[in-house]
Amino acid sequence: MNLGQWLNSLTWLDHIIIFLFFGLSCFFSWLTLTSMQSWYSHNQGSDKYSKEFRITPFAFLGIAIFYTAIIYRLIGPFITGLVR
Repeated sequence: MNLGQWLNSLTWLDHIIIFLFFGLSCFFSWLTLTSMQSWYSHNQGSDKYSKEFRITPFAFLGIAIFYTAIIYRLIGPFITGLVR
């Protein structure tokens, strides 16, 4: 089953749960990227030639989508079963 077929097979409740999971995943993504940023700046110290670690929207959304897929696969059916 490809992604389009999987999305079409979901109910409205599944879509709401995925949306809530995506909000949680955005928080985890932000937390991951800020911790990586502080780790990088700590390791570089005061090196004036080091590159700046920037949080870009592509990285933020990419990690958030990855976290959403993991969270939905782990606890999505359980949450859907509780709500029904």
